[in-house]
Amino acid sequence: MEEHAERRAVGRRRGLLTLLLLLFAGAGAFPASHAAYLSSLSFKCQEGYIFSSSNTVFSVDIAYLPPEDVSVYLNSIPNNVELVSIKKVTYIPPSSAGQGYGTHVEITVRFASPGSVKLFSADLETKEGFFKIPFPTVRVWANMQILKPELDVSVAGGWKQDGVISATVGSHITYTVRVKYASSVRAISYEIPENSVFIEKERLLDAGDSPAQAADFSPDFRAAARYDWQPLAAGEFELPPVSLVVLSYSGNLMSLPFPSIKVHVGEKEGPPAAEAGEMPRLPPVFGDSFAESREDAASGMPEGSLADAELLAALYGDELSAFPFFDSAVGERMALERRLGRNGLPPLRRRPMLLLLVLFSVVPAVSAVILIMLKFFARAAFSIVVAVLMAVSALVYGSGLSRQIAVSKGGTLYPIPESGLSQGGDLPPASVLYVLKQAGDWYYVSFNDTNGWIPSDSVILVR
Repeated sequence: MEEHAERRAVGRRRGLLTLLLLLFAGAGAFPASHAAYLSSLSFKCQEGYIFSSSNTVFSVDIAYLPPEDVSVYLNSIPNNVELVSIKKVTYIPPSSAGQGYGTHVEITVRFASPGSVKLFSADLETKEGFFKIPFPTVRVWANMQILKPELDVSVAGGWKQDGVISATVGSHITYTVRVKYASSVRAISYEIPENSVFIEKERLLDAGDSPAQAADFSPDFRAAARYDWQPLAAGEFELPPVSLVVLSYSGNLMSLPFPSIKVHVGEKEGPPAAEAGEMPRLPPVFGDSFAESREDAASGMPEGSLADAELLAALYGDELSAFPFFDSAVGERMALERRLGRNGLPPLRRRPMLLLLVLFSVVPAVSAVILIMLKFFARAAFSIVVAVLMAVSALVYGSGLSRQIAVSKGGTLYPIPESGLSQGGDLPPASVLYVLKQAGDWYYVSFNDTNGWIPSDSVILVR
């Protein structure tokens, strides 16, 4: 009996020890204060940007508690929010986070309108009681499909209080055109303003092939292109507009309007006026366009003469009037330009070639009429297709012949058509120009990306 009693006592001690070990093991499986841990939980948003009318997922990981011991409720939500679903799955924490399993909870909602929104806290029910799990305040953007692209202009140096930019003749005005809510910029265009030097310094956004995804969204303006404008006459102007065609996030092409920005250009304070009888020179800002010609003259390269200008104009005329590959005018013309140190034009399109394309479009058109009268409709259709293709080719080819070419005899290029009141820049003889328009005895021309006025008797038109 004593031996049996002793075995029972040993068994009780072992059982008590096992119970204590189980209690200690259970205590090690949870934090020191599990309730405090549950009270510290909060939901996190899984989306980088949140858009209206799109599903948004918030999630939280609850360690130590399996899904069957967890209940999550969203008892109240704001009026502009729709509850889509509540989902919980088994969560296995990393080995360094503790032992056992947990629960991963996802709450999916949909916001009806943009703005700053904070959801009401969710209710968490466990064996240890009820807890509140808060949500972060989020910024909801309008759905990408309805966002309209916007254009903005940033001017270096800022604005005056009255919203008008002040500058002086010849000063630089640098500005950047920016866009936002656009998938890509598809086209940028502008016209070179009169009486000024206008340069595109940098193009920063390239055209894309498809609408952007949510991962590509940005709420900020992005620089599209940067420009430098130098007004060469005093007066009241507007910042030269730049036309942008962009692709919206919905895939639609849109042309963005350029804002009207007033610019007041005052006279430049410079050296005293030139002596009587001496023509005042253009400020250095405009003279830079002719720096290459002056450097050539300083290095001993021939500057050209009236005879060179007349010969160059004749060679350009011969080139226009000859069939391609059957004349030597283009080679002689380029050789003369190299000798004079001029940057000439690439080989020109020819008038005889244009006439040939027109003829190739007229003949099939006449043939089509005859074939229709003879009721050979299939052949007539083929002739019509050929005629249309040749007509389009003639139009495209002829567009290159529409610009009037001229050669300078030498003289001065002015910002306005008035030699007595304007400063001008030297224009070397035998310089190749494009004539843009005529006003009385003056031609408005383009030379080396610079526009200006020149007397009509100072140029030789290429005929």
